[in-house]
Amino acid sequence: MEGRHPSRDRSTLAALSASSSEDRRGRARRLSPSLPQECAVSMWLRRVLCLFLLLPLLPAAHAADRAKDLSPHYRKWIEEDVAYIIPSEERKQFLSLRSDAERDHFIHAFWEERNPDPGSGVNAYETEHYERLAYANEYFGSREAEDGWRTDRGRIYITLGAPKQKADYELGQNVRPMQIWFYQSLTSALPTHFYVVFFKPGPAEDWKLYSPVIDGPTKLVTTLRGMNDPQQCLDIVRHSLGDEVARTVVSLLPTAIVDLSHFTPDLESDALLGNIEGLADNPVTLRLLDERRTANVTSTIFYGGDEPDLQTTIAREQGSGMTVSYLFRLPKPDPSLVGSLPGGKFGYHVTLHTQVQTASGAPVYDDQQVLTEDLAPAQIRSAQSKIFGAEGRLPLAQGSYRVLVTLTNDLNHTGYRQQATVTIPSPDQASWGISGLVAFSSQPPVRNAQAVLPFSMEGIRFAPLGVKSAWLHQGETLRLAFQLWNKPLDAASQATLKVRLHYAWGAVGSGEPQQESEEVDGSEFSASGNLLTGHTFSTAALAPGTYRLVVTATNEATNQSAYAAMIFHVTDSAIPTEMWTVYDAPAPGKQEDARDDYQRGLSAAASGEIPAAIHWLRSALEAAPGDPHILAHLVQCYASAGQDSQIAVLSQQYTPTRDVDLHTAVLMALADAKQGDAKHAEQILEFEMQFQPPSHELYQALAETYQQLGETSKARELRDRIARL
Repeated sequence: MEGRHPSRDRSTLAALSASSSEDRRGRARRLSPSLPQECAVSMWLRRVLCLFLLLPLLPAAHAADRAKDLSPHYRKWIEEDVAYIIPSEERKQFLSLRSDAERDHFIHAFWEERNPDPGSGVNAYETEHYERLAYANEYFGSREAEDGWRTDRGRIYITLGAPKQKADYELGQNVRPMQIWFYQSLTSALPTHFYVVFFKPGPAEDWKLYSPVIDGPTKLVTTLRGMNDPQQCLDIVRHSLGDEVARTVVSLLPTAIVDLSHFTPDLESDALLGNIEGLADNPVTLRLLDERRTANVTSTIFYGGDEPDLQTTIAREQGSGMTVSYLFRLPKPDPSLVGSLPGGKFGYHVTLHTQVQTASGAPVYDDQQVLTEDLAPAQIRSAQSKIFGAEGRLPLAQGSYRVLVTLTNDLNHTGYRQQATVTIPSPDQASWGISGLVAFSSQPPVRNAQAVLPFSMEGIRFAPLGVKSAWLHQGETLRLAFQLWNKPLDAASQATLKVRLHYAWGAVGSGEPQQESEEVDGSEFSASGNLLTGHTFSTAALAPGTYRLVVTATNEATNQSAYAAMIFHVTDSAIPTEMWTVYDAPAPGKQEDARDDYQRGLSAAASGEIPAAIHWLRSALEAAPGDPHILAHLVQCYASAGQDSQIAVLSQQYTPTRDVDLHTAVLMALADAKQGDAKHAEQILEFEMQFQPPSHELYQALAETYQQLGETSKARELRDRIARL
């Protein structure tokens, strides 16, 4: 099974440049082999973005006076050597030191905390950093002044290292000289793949970092034609240097969807530049540093050069629910994942802990799975030579979420952690769309009618190689599967619907792409408006390198287009790409249906989408009648929406038992009382009085109910108890 290989020149510097239940135990299944043109970006937005990009420089400027008091050696260290990698707080600490001995100790500790092999006497991180610094001073800026580290190119090189690929465009017609650097990020603070673009504003000026928002294509052309028209300037770049360069001028993210006919600057690209500028103060960089400082010998989390890759895709199910599948893929084979198990057997034993949060960081739900299996000798040898991946499945409602995954090897108590962000579109409002592109293995897809397994679409499960990026050996076939999303149509409309699929792929940063097209019959769409399709590509004629693929799906009836993109890497056979993956395989049935809808309900409630939360929680309760957890969240959502009548209906259907928490029981009783059934409310609350500890909430609710029933003495007695609490 093909998969991603570890980069041969993985940088140890990436180790510190990172961003960022239910306990389910089961036997794992193994798999072996837009802004319109006329609305240009406002000066206000430009200023805000400029300020955003400059924010990381402010602490350094603020502390400049104190740095001047240092001797040349220490001033050079703080202002030049580590200017781009030291967090603001550590810089303040250094500048507050009073003696050279303290400064020497600080510098030693600074490098040792970042040493990938602490205490070894060899610090690969420090060595590589100074090599980058020397390279920047040698090849950028003035060699005599050794000021290359101050330049834009020097700053990027010192921060990120050498690019994976670089393309020079210095002879474009009516276009200023440009350089495009392509990076494959080793840190989750940044996208997996991205470009950095530089241009020369004038013959005597140094190269400047390009921003799609602040600069835009108008800064890249030399002709006066279209001087104030970004679209016309983009057309000039496109005519001179081709579509691929023009796309990069619009967005620095290769998987972003770009419409070259309507210039819309990509705000995410400027957020990327801001993240690069402030990488040292990135919250996850600081978290990683803190975890390194507090790490103990019994449990280790690996990052940096050994950082795993977390890739996600979204599938729309028949009932309009959306589900995220993720692949948590290690960067290289890890033989330690297979070892001795209890009973003298051999196999693997891992814990997969997944946390789902809202975009603001509020918790949604946790899921923990213990995955273990005995392996035969041949399977052990195969697993130890292949890249390991863990798969997961997350039912979610519409909204944006952060997914944090921790994989722990229970055999040696080491672990890997990674995070990703996902945005779930509304399944009902998506009149035309496309899912992420899933690269899958040569293993035949299997039927999974109830879609309870990861990477299932339309009842078919695929063994994933990657989403948005994949690694293959030269000559292997790239197999893609993806969904098309349409609004549900009647049979007559489906029979006349035609869909055109256009595929364009080529090496990143060079040449015009190869292209193919095909037509899909609209009658193949399901009743829910979903269509599962795919395509295969041969890599036999492709040289080793990095390639970008864009799929365009056009509804010819409405002329709507949807886009998806991925990066795939072609490599030689000496680098391991085959994978083995594990995942939880729950038995299909109503219990699993209830769990899916319950988790969608939790995510909708956490996102503040109460009507959607009620929809999914009602569906979950129908599949698991009386479940106390589902009931509690549904009652709370009805209470938030002021729907006491619906709570009263639930109270009649599911009279609270001892498994129902006190707050839910009180809400159900009060709803009954408001709807005129104070007697049922009394029954619920008196039942709770039998086993609940003294509680102001319970006593107050029962006192109000007694009062409504005319039992004033009982009400007075409870109020006296409240006063004594």
